[in-house]
Amino acid sequence: LSAFREHARADMLASTTPPSRVSPPQIAQGLRIYGELLRTLRALRAIEPGAQADRLERHVAGVYAAGMRTIALRAGGNVRVRDDGFATAVRGLDAETQRAAVRQERVAEDASRRADAFILGSLGAGLALLLLLGMQLARVRRRAGVVEAEQRSERRVGALVEHSTDVVAVIAPGDGTIRWQAPSIRRMLGRSADDVVGRPLAELAHPDDAAAVRRASDRVIAPKCSHAFRLRHADGGWRHVEAVAADRCDDPAVEGIVLSMRDVSQRKALEDRLRHQAFHDNLTGLANRALFEDRLGHALARARRDGPPAAVLFLDLDDFKTINDSLGHGVGDQVLRTVAERVAGALRAVDTAARLGGDEFAILLHDVGDAAGAREVAGRLQAALAAPLELDGRTLTFGASIGVALADGRTGVEEVLRNADVAMYSAKAHGKRGVAVFEEEMHLRVLERLELSSELRNAVAAGQLEVDYQPIVDLGAGRVAGVEALVRWNHPTRGRLGPVQFIGLAEETGTIVGLGLHVLRVACAEVHAINEERVGPAPLHVSVNVSTKQLQDPAFPAAVAAVLAETGLPAEQLVLELTETLLVDDREEIMGQLERLKALGLRLAVDDFGTGYSVLSYLQQFPVDLLKIDKSFIDDLHRRPEKAKLVAGIVNLGASLNLQVVAEGIEEVAQAAELRAMRSPYGQGYLYSRPVGASALRALLAAQPELGSLADAA
Repeated sequence: LSAFREHARADMLASTTPPSRVSPPQIAQGLRIYGELLRTLRALRAIEPGAQADRLERHVAGVYAAGMRTIALRAGGNVRVRDDGFATAVRGLDAETQRAAVRQERVAEDASRRADAFILGSLGAGLALLLLLGMQLARVRRRAGVVEAEQRSERRVGALVEHSTDVVAVIAPGDGTIRWQAPSIRRMLGRSADDVVGRPLAELAHPDDAAAVRRASDRVIAPKCSHAFRLRHADGGWRHVEAVAADRCDDPAVEGIVLSMRDVSQRKALEDRLRHQAFHDNLTGLANRALFEDRLGHALARARRDGPPAAVLFLDLDDFKTINDSLGHGVGDQVLRTVAERVAGALRAVDTAARLGGDEFAILLHDVGDAAGAREVAGRLQAALAAPLELDGRTLTFGASIGVALADGRTGVEEVLRNADVAMYSAKAHGKRGVAVFEEEMHLRVLERLELSSELRNAVAAGQLEVDYQPIVDLGAGRVAGVEALVRWNHPTRGRLGPVQFIGLAEETGTIVGLGLHVLRVACAEVHAINEERVGPAPLHVSVNVSTKQLQDPAFPAAVAAVLAETGLPAEQLVLELTETLLVDDREEIMGQLERLKALGLRLAVDDFGTGYSVLSYLQQFPVDLLKIDKSFIDDLHRRPEKAKLVAGIVNLGASLNLQVVAEGIEEVAQAAELRAMRSPYGQGYLYSRPVGASALRALLAAQPELGSLADAA
């Protein structure tokens, strides 16, 4: 429309200044403009047909007609003719085109507004559609995520169920049929899930655990607690299982009871092992004190309910310390295991054998009736223990002392054990391998022993301990060469007590250390005084017994040195007597103590030689000077050739090792004769003199010819 208006204005300008004549180029230019107007008009009609196009078309036709008239008038040469029609037509066309342009601008503005509104509406609708589409896509994505999460969760749950230490199963309530089973059952029972699905759980359970399985499949009971039962493994063994049940019968996805089962066989085995260790002796496998006392308590309770009485046997091995010290703790342990096996083998299944500690054993006999029945069992035990034991090329024999106490329910556990223990000590006091039944007098003697122990602690300070001396005789010369110091207790109410009555008690209570030092001081002082009084004869030496506890005291060598310095006795006149078994106990410590004592200049003797084990191998290692042959070898020496040969061997051994030999317990002239024939250098015993006090010893030394006559008679 703007182009149409420009063409119309060109015609108008051309008409307002008409040339004097119209030239052909002008006519051509006008026709060209007219053609442009027609093309523009057609284009306008195509865009917006209607009244506006018609009006413009009429104006264009008027302009064309006016132009043709003007051309015709000018062509006739009448240049003065004035024709205002063409200009009027052009102005009319220009005005119409202007009006049309205004209308078109309004239409364009309306269209633009409608387009903007449409665009905004379309944009809003598009945004709404995009929002809806986004929401839909989000829902789809969420659904896809949920599905994927559910799938991942299912895979995760499946993996957890498969690799969990717990085995999950779904069973039917009531009959306990396995409806679903996790594959992890193969690890627990060696079976596949297909092998067990459809089978009642009870088919896999131990017959004794059927009730526990029924409880696990009971909807009322199952969810309330855990359950324990045994299931059979594919290898035929049993696995201990703990199961936790959950009722999911109302869940459509489950419809059963979910069992979460765990194999607790190892824990159960550990618990059983710990329980066994808590109530059994580790070395022998017998019951320990705790279990024995528990069973004894039940037996006493039964006896109080008018049941038959029980009996307790207290068994203590004879000379076990000698075996343990001389052959080593390994051999001692094997002996204890052998004793345990033999004791258990001699009892009934209902009886209980226990090791209380060390070499002490206790036996609980049910329904024995009386002491005679208990004695019969004790005799059976003695026979079982008497069989020799072959061990590491050695033949060992051992026995036991047994105490018996009846348990009729009127006494408590501790009292019954105490009574049996007291009876055992009574049996041991009357000789090895004995059996004694408890009597009240035994308990009184124990109380007396306790009282004596208390009084012994004050005996040294009260001056109640005295020293007697038994002469040691030179068998060849028939003269007294030395003395052995022996302690006596002048008790204010019990009279004069020998060492057998209280030395063991002193060892047990630890008073032996102070007592031994007192005896050493008195003996050194009195013998030194006697030697000072004598003129001519060689000085006596004095032998003093030393206990294990004394020798184990690190301060003992210094104490001996102090006594020698205090009393003035030369060290070479002192002999310390050691028991044979002491040499094999704590060997390195004892060796050090002996070397420190030898450094003082005194001599060392092995007392009771021959009663221990394997001590011969130590004679060359320990710094000993004398061997004292035990009295048991001297008894019947003159009547039994085998004993004579044994004693002769010891005498020859001493000579070969440059050790002096003293024969103890000489009571008959014939014994002295045999020893002189063997060239045994020294002897002591009742044949020559009983132990006497210091004043009596002086009188005995004055009667040396009498001792000589005894030697000559021998």
